Order: sequence, then C-alpha cells, then structure tokens
Amino acid sequence: MATVRVDKPSCPFCSFGVPSTHEKDMYALMHHLELSHPEGGISPFEVRDERHTPSRNASLHSERAAPSRTPSNHGEEEEVYVDCPLQCGEAVTLDELSNHMELHGAEGAAFDDPNGPRSREASPFPGGRRSTSIGPSRHLDVPQDSSEIYTPVSSKTHRPHSAHKRSRDNYGLQDWKELFLGPASRKTRATGAIKARPTAVKRLGKSELGPHAFEDQMPAWLRKQLENGARATVVNQLAPNGRIVRVETVANETPGIVPVLAQLCEQDPALSKVFLCHPGVKHIVKMAKEGGFCGYRNIQMMVSFIQATGFPGCEHFPGRTPSILLLQDMIERAWDQGINSSGRIETGGIKGTRKYIGTPEAQALLCSLNIACEANAFNKVGDGVPVYQSVLQAVLEYFSVGVTDPSHKVYQTSLPPIYLQHPGHSLTIVGLEVRKSGSMNLLVLDPMFKTSPGICRLIGAKFRARSPENLLKAYRRGRSYLQKYSSFEVLK
Repeated sequence: MATVRVDKPSCPFCSFGVPSTHEKDMYALMHHLELSHPEGGISPFEVRDERHTPSRNASLHSERAAPSRTPSNHGEEEEVYVDCPLQCGEAVTLDELSNHMELHGAEGAAFDDPNGPRSREASPFPGGRRSTSIGPSRHLDVPQDSSEIYTPVSSKTHRPHSAHKRSRDNYGLQDWKELFLGPASRKTRATGAIKARPTAVKRLGKSELGPHAFEDQMPAWLRKQLENGARATVVNQLAPNGRIVRVETVANETPGIVPVLAQLCEQDPALSKVFLCHPGVKHIVKMAKEGGFCGYRNIQMMVSFIQATGFPGCEHFPGRTPSILLLQDMIERAWDQGINSSGRIETGGIKGTRKYIGTPEAQALLCSLNIACEANAFNKVGDGVPVYQSVLQAVLEYFSVGVTDPSHKVYQTSLPPIYLQHPGHSLTIVGLEVRKSGSMNLLVLDPMFKTSPGICRLIGAKFRARSPENLLKAYRRGRSYLQKYSSFEVLK
C-alpha cells in the first residue's frame, strides 16, 4: 500500500487534499473524512435513528472486581506512544490513534455558530493523554447487583455512500497508523484482549499508567503550571437586581453548560425524552501540554457539583476548584487510610507525577471524605447483550429516579453527574437522551477539549438554534462510540 506522506496530507479514499499540516488544514481533512467517508458508513459522532428488535431481559452485570487487565511488568514490551499529528500536545498509543483523530473531528464540529455561518477558526485545545484504561488490579469496592433489565438490541443499518478509491470499511487500523506514521508502525504489537484477573497485585506499566508510568516526578515547568492553575479573571457584571457584582472566570472552567444542553435537546425534534444532571456542574478541561490528567479533570467536575449544591462533604472543597496536585495528595491520604490501597502498589505512588489514574482513585478520594458514592463495573457476559447497552440502561435508571414531573420532554434533575471510565479514556456523564426511535445516547463533558465558542455564546441566554443537533454532536456518545469497548466502570 502506498504511504500518504504527512507533508502533503490527502484523503486516502479520493482526490481531496490539503496544502499543509497546519491545524486548520488538518481539520479540513478530518471534516472531509467524517463527512464523505465515515467508517462503516456511519461516523462515530453521528447520531442516527435506528430500528430496534425487542430482546429478552438482560441482567445488569456488576462485579466486585474491576474489569480484567493483565498488568505490564517493568522491562517488558510496552505500548508505544506517539504525539498527535495535529500537535495538540497529547501522546496516544498507535491503537488509539484513529479514535483520537475522531475526537478531534468532533471537537471541530462543535465550533458552530448557532446564529450564523459555521466558524472557520476551530482549533484543537492543547491537552494531554486520556486517563488510564481499566484493569484487573484496579480494585473497586462495588456492590453485587443481579436486577433484571430490559435492553433492546440495535439492528445494524448502513448509509449508502459513493464509491471511493478505497472503501473505508476495508481501511483498517493499521492503515490509519501508516497514514500518519508510515509503514514502520507495523512493528508495534496490538493491544491484546482483556485477560483473567491475576491473583496478586502487581506493578502496572505504560499500558495502564501511560508513557510516564515510571517517572519519579513531573517536569518542574509542568508542576509550576499546575501550581499556578489556569488564568483567572474578575469582571463586573450587572445582576438581575440592578447591583454590580464581581464575577470570577477561570480559563479552563465553563459553568452553565447543562442549561444550554437542556435548551438544545428541547429543540431537537428527533428526541423523545432527555434526562440531565444538576445544572451547577462545570465543564473543566485540560490546560496546554499538561499531559494525561483526564481522570483528575473528571473528579474536578464532580467536585463542581458538590460545591454548587452544598452536597455533604462540601466543606472539604472551599473556594476554588481543588488543583490536580491537591487531588493527588488527597488520593495518597485515602490510600493511607486503607481505601483502595492496592493503587499505591500498582502505580508506585502518584504524588507529583503524570501517571494516569482511574475509577479506583476517584472512589478512594470520595470515600476518604465520607462522600457517598457507588462504583459499578460492566463486562461482557454470555447473554449476547452488548456491554454498552447495560451501561445505557443503568444510566437511564439512575436519572429516572430524579424525575419529579414526567410530563416534560427534558427532565432537569438535581442529581450528581457520573464518572465514566472505559479503556483509554474517562468522561463525565451529565445526561442521557432517548430518541424517538428508542435508541439512547449519553450526554458527556469531555475534559480533552474545550467548550466551543458557539456554546459559550448561549450560556445564560434564551435562544433558538437553527441546527441544535450540530451543537449537541460533540456532547453525544452513542452506540457507534460505545460499542468499541468491552468494559466500563461508572462512579455515581
């Protein structure tokens, strides 16, 4: 197969090309790929109405152990990490490169102007690697749950598309690697299937903790950046009562996102019911070049709910959002108390490092502060029901409890958000959509990319969007995205 050189990027399926590797040109190429040549005929971020055939009741699979993963030993062959071709500052594994590029495509699609033409100034938010994947030694204190649920099974539908130089259905992961890295990438091993849980706690490696799994301390410049935090500004605003009030804004924090999503969902005619968490949750994203701190950013989003509502335990988070360095200290103290303490053996300690964290660390932190939470793990079972269907059903049941007026299309509950972990990334679930077709999508805040200007302009306003589905695209995670993963963890 001919290698497409990155100095003259072009579409591998047709004659479309861009003149350079400049971020705007690369976005144009990614938008073309997602629009004209979506994988399997369906873009992972395109929400489609699908017919469902009823299936038998399936049990929600929850276990005491986190989904299985074989820890890597120091010195053994590890995952190979590469820098993002769009130079966003994130290091990703070769096997996650395709998914990472799709996330960039969704980020670009989020830069729509609801009251005018699409913005051409979309640019990637310089962030870092996603949080740790799920593994066997990631000890979680999760309850047993054998409740029966009804889960519809989606039938596969494919959108017809024109013939290309090469069908994207036959354009595999290895081809994506060669597209951006050249044929040398074939030397790298693929990540194997999740194996049985080991009998003893072992030190994890780069596959689980990222490219800096064995560092003692992060670079001094990064520590200083985290100590200083994101830039904060104070402005005077006119309050509804006519008084002038001083309002502080933090560069990587966006409050007021959930109410905007509520209005957009209300205006989307394809939706039947929508459930949302408490409106006080902030969208908190990474700072430039900070690395793999997604897990911490998702914890911060959960803390934003605690601070906004005065939830029990709020006294532990006075003032501003706790920093990543402070969260590291709190997790280490939780281990000292014996809560998920195997994490210290698995990671070798996280204080002052860029090692990835996951659900066990988030759970340990909250439990150490006596903040009520519940963790559940979802794995493949032998009943033929996809794992993601169980996750969607569990989220639906969670938000249904908070509904007080069933007559509304959009239910704005007072419930906390949900921490979601799948292999390679973590997100914050702030809602769930039920489409008129019966299919469901998660509504999430992703710490990997910042809130689009189009969404920011709608915060605090009543509006009418011409294409609400376009603005919602970056916040939706449905079947096409979730079906890629065979294991999930949620913390709620």
